[in-house]
Amino acid sequence: MLSVHGFGRNGRRMERLALALGREYTTFAPDLPYHGKSEWVEQRYAPADLAATFNTLLADFQDQPVYLLGHSLGGRILSNTLPLLDHPDIRDLALVAPDGAGGRYTNWIDTLPSSLIRPLAKFTERPRYLLRLSNFLRRRGVINRYSAEYLNYNLKDGTFRRRMAGSLRSVLLFPPSPNELEAALSQRSVSATVFAGNRDPLLHHERLEAVYGPLPSVRVVPYTGSHWLPEQLLYDYYLSR
Repeated sequence: MLSVHGFGRNGRRMERLALALGREYTTFAPDLPYHGKSEWVEQRYAPADLAATFNTLLADFQDQPVYLLGHSLGGRILSNTLPLLDHPDIRDLALVAPDGAGGRYTNWIDTLPSSLIRPLAKFTERPRYLLRLSNFLRRRGVINRYSAEYLNYNLKDGTFRRRMAGSLRSVLLFPPSPNELEAALSQRSVSATVFAGNRDPLLHHERLEAVYGPLPSVRVVPYTGSHWLPEQLLYDYYLSR
């Protein structure tokens, strides 16, 4: 299993599920760039960069079936790297609260002109100016109170500022592309399951259902829960694969 965590977390977020499934699955849970203990010197990353990392991890397991699990930002990343994975036996893609397609507050980044992303990332390194910008965007209705308060709380930390800057420079290279996802799934004869918590404050369920629901290879599964990883649900899901 290749498990990819969300923004602000690291690979250890997948540890309990990996241990619970340890008799059936070998789990790789790499830290994303700018997260955990990853050493990423470039200012941004692209799908080809992460696909190369994933392919390296899976290279010694060409004779084993592979299952993909992405949570939040990790779901967005796996959706975009799937066409670039060269493993011959990918069996399943599970996306938990995937970012981009259904974000209630995080989706604002996809609504900004690309010309704003570079200066926005630069402002992240100078938090006073970014906070002024976030208040401006909030007044204009581009972001809401949740996002503005999130930035205000976290931008005091230098590690967070670098993570935010690098992620801002990178995230638009991983656009929500349902047609391309369906094409990649169809090419591999793979199905995908999108899990959506009914109490998720970050997820816009109607938008997510509108994006993923019409795709023939995708099933949207609601569950009782918030944005956190539903470990028991996923444990049962993978034992039944």
